[in-house]
Amino acid sequence: MKSAELERLLSDLKRDEPLRGDFHRLGGDLEPTVRLAAAKGYRLTREEVAELVQGFRELSDDELDQAAGGAWNDPPTPPPPGTSG
Repeated sequence: MKSAELERLLSDLKRDEPLRGDFHRLGGDLEPTVRLAAAKGYRLTREEVAELVQGFRELSDDELDQAAGGAWNDPPTPPPPGTSG
């Protein structure tokens, strides 16, 4: 079960693109991630940060962008004039 503090960070990461970028730039390196979380005011254990880092490593960049709302799906192409659609 995730702690309330880890849930808070995960929620913030979904909403805050600059914060997400700060963590993403660390590339899943545990020690810098622990320090960044503390510097940003999150009181997490090393184990919780390891869980967070593992979650980032399991998703590709595209998957992370989509999960964070960064994906854009083009609208469907309208049918050619004179056809029923």
